[in-house]
Amino acid sequence: MKCWRLIIRHMRTTKHRTLRSEWSELAPQVKRGDHSPSVLELLAEILRPKLKVSKRLSFYDIGDKLPVHPSDLLKIDYEVKDHLSADDVLQAWPEDTSLETDDRLLSLLTIVLKAALADAIHVGVEENEGYGISDIDVPSVAQSGQNSYRTGFNAIVRVMAELWSRLAKKSPKHALAFIQTWCDGGFGLTRRLALFACADPIISPAFAADILGNVPSSELFLPNSSVEVYRLIRARWKEFPTQKQGAIMRLLCEGPPRNSFREGAEIDRAIDRCRFEILTNMVRDGFDIGDDASTLMKDICTRWPEWTPRPAEQAGFHIWHKSGWGATGDPDKLRGVPDNRIVAESKKIAEETDFSDGNTWDALCLSDPDRAARGLEAAAAEDDWTAELWCQLLWTQKEYSDPDTAKRIALLLSRWPHESFEAIIDPAASWLEEHSKTLDDELLWPLWDRIADAALIVEAVNG
Repeated sequence: MKCWRLIIRHMRTTKHRTLRSEWSELAPQVKRGDHSPSVLELLAEILRPKLKVSKRLSFYDIGDKLPVHPSDLLKIDYEVKDHLSADDVLQAWPEDTSLETDDRLLSLLTIVLKAALADAIHVGVEENEGYGISDIDVPSVAQSGQNSYRTGFNAIVRVMAELWSRLAKKSPKHALAFIQTWCDGGFGLTRRLALFACADPIISPAFAADILGNVPSSELFLPNSSVEVYRLIRARWKEFPTQKQGAIMRLLCEGPPRNSFREGAEIDRAIDRCRFEILTNMVRDGFDIGDDASTLMKDICTRWPEWTPRPAEQAGFHIWHKSGWGATGDPDKLRGVPDNRIVAESKKIAEETDFSDGNTWDALCLSDPDRAARGLEAAAAEDDWTAELWCQLLWTQKEYSDPDTAKRIALLLSRWPHESFEAIIDPAASWLEEHSKTLDDELLWPLWDRIADAALIVEAVNG
């Protein structure tokens, strides 16, 4: 029943799929300085991540097990309208905007973010404490190359973080009030925003230490909040009052609570690894961790002599992409797989792999889009038109090594089955715009007409 409710809700609330972009219409007003309440409300609504329901790649891993959560039967995501990025908004939002206007927009964004998080928790893909969909979407609250190609909650969080930094320069008092609001929200993602803000020197060391010390102990280590924890410690540790340093150090030495791990995990090893990473990182940064923590670190090194600290730039990140243009998963998992089998193998890996390990198909699209296209072409010959895999390739803005790849993709899109073409209208339109100057007219305009006609049909059907 819950799955059917989510499907019906998705059908009712999904934006009518036309080639019209709400942001493209709103952006000129924002740039002109039109910051009226209606404009701010519309901007906040565009940035709000909204439920998207689609098919799972396969169900072979379920076997005889009964589904427990909607995500066992459905693929559940949260997406932003028009695939809007934080850079789009921040470039349009003037830095000299008045204090009052910045404050109003940040307040609206806080409200819609909390509403989206509450909804994601209700749906079952987010946690008040623990790893959830927002951790996948937001590797880092601060600007980082690790945020590249992230969608969902990423745009609104990055806009809020940068707006807060601008507001802090104009009025520390107003900025401080948001930190308390974010901590009181009861959501892990808003606490991450608070940790991000506390690294700013306008925040008193004692207050910043209190915020860090009151974070649920699991969030010091396990979700992506660890990125903000490491960043805050690196920036402010030496300023923290001695007594508060001691209290925080005790939490770090204790490690995450045992009940944070699933049954059957190597819990002792996992706890040791969490403590090892934070303590060795603090030593590398030149901090005095004290006798007790030093003894603990030596004991851990004795138990696990093969361990070495992660590079400094990776501190706090559970998954690290080799560069800002790198992949979100490991494309090597598909090494040696024939092109005509990579789609099937990618589906299998997606079902077998924990979601925190990244997306192998996405990694392939980013590292070798030509091969991904060849795989989809082979799958299409077997009448396999998996929209989700196509969408990931079409949204990937990477140059092709083979000059014929764009042509092959255009031909395949023109042959896409009519009954399911709606699922790829948006990414297909974006891809066509990106490659419009490289396609021959014989391919460009028929495909353009097909996308436009399909969008009009969907709009008519949806009323």
